[in-house]
Amino acid sequence: MPYTSSTAASSPKRRRRCLLPPPPLNNAPPYVTMPLSSELLPDELVIEILLKLPVKSLLRFISVCKSWNSLIFTPNFVKKHLHHSASDSTLQYHRLLGRNILGNVPGLQFSQSLVSLIDNPSQSPFDSLLSAELHSEPLVVGSCNGLICWVYFDDYSNHYACYLNPMTRSESKSPRISHPWGGNHCLTRFGFGYDHLSDSYKTVGVYCDPQVENVEDKTLVQVYTLGDPSNSWRKMPSFPFVPSRGHTCTSRYSDWCGKLVSNTLNWLCVRPDAKGSLVVVSVDLGKETCVEVLLPVVDKYEPIGSPKLWVLGGCLCFSYDFDGTHFVLWQMKEYGVTESWTILLNIFYGDVGFEHIYGYFPKPFIMLDTGEVLLHIKFDGVFILYNPIHKSFKYLEFQNEKIWFEGTTYIESLMSPCLAPY
Repeated sequence: MPYTSSTAASSPKRRRRCLLPPPPLNNAPPYVTMPLSSELLPDELVIEILLKLPVKSLLRFISVCKSWNSLIFTPNFVKKHLHHSASDSTLQYHRLLGRNILGNVPGLQFSQSLVSLIDNPSQSPFDSLLSAELHSEPLVVGSCNGLICWVYFDDYSNHYACYLNPMTRSESKSPRISHPWGGNHCLTRFGFGYDHLSDSYKTVGVYCDPQVENVEDKTLVQVYTLGDPSNSWRKMPSFPFVPSRGHTCTSRYSDWCGKLVSNTLNWLCVRPDAKGSLVVVSVDLGKETCVEVLLPVVDKYEPIGSPKLWVLGGCLCFSYDFDGTHFVLWQMKEYGVTESWTILLNIFYGDVGFEHIYGYFPKPFIMLDTGEVLLHIKFDGVFILYNPIHKSFKYLEFQNEKIWFEGTTYIESLMSPCLAPY
């Protein structure tokens, strides 16, 4: 379906919180035992109607009767509802994640409807996703099937993951984990995704100390499976690559996190040879092994800066800055096939009003079914909807300089981070 030796946890026992919005207090009817439907509507039709409703409506309807409450949280209904939402081409169930960069409350996250942003950006409202963790600002690792994964750092080497469904407000945590190398020179990368083979959600942490000489010893990879009875991180076999330099251990930028494509998480890494070639390293979530994926062949004289990975249209993408004048993005049409790399975007900064700022480049968020790509191009809330076929675009602008947009979207779902895999 399209829905995308063990290391013991040296941490206090994990606390899990599963909080659902309570039913309205005013004139709230009591639960009533009754069939799914009346005699006028068969149960099958009622289920089909409920599957097409947004999550907020379903959460209100759990107070209608016990049978609806039981139905809405069954694994089969949750998966069917997710499949329907993910297949909807109108993007009405998709949301964009942002965070407060000027406020005094760390961990304060916001979300915004993609449909609202595209259709009426100046009036597009934000919803607060205030996480329970307020002592530090998290790294947004990514989202999958409506679950958002954050990592909180206690210091350079100690941290843990937090999983949140922003629609149901249910959340859970991983045990704390530490790596053997202290100091902010270490490179740390994370990824989060759904493994179709085991029907489970996994977080992968890649830790590297560039100062260690032996290639086999300088990189450590650990995996945590959400809902695993052992509740521990386990070590993955050999990972003979070094994550590409960018930001170091406590970076809060999601751009460097693993990208989920075809049951794999993908990072930009450096091959540990004399040439130090840049490659994509793909971790198979089912087998928990890694392989090398080649990047597109680029002219060796082409000045490349700020290389990044993205996912657009379900395909792995590779972008870079060309000579400070152009944003170039390649798309891998068939995952794992080097020959399928194709240039999707080649945008001259001057054409779209992009102001080149050191360390910041256009950030692609999503590809519409029309082929248009939504890109964030300015700090102060300016997006463009770019048509790569006609090389045309339109501005989407709203005035809220306090919001920083992560390169993350999520879909509304009923998926729970608190239970064992379905």
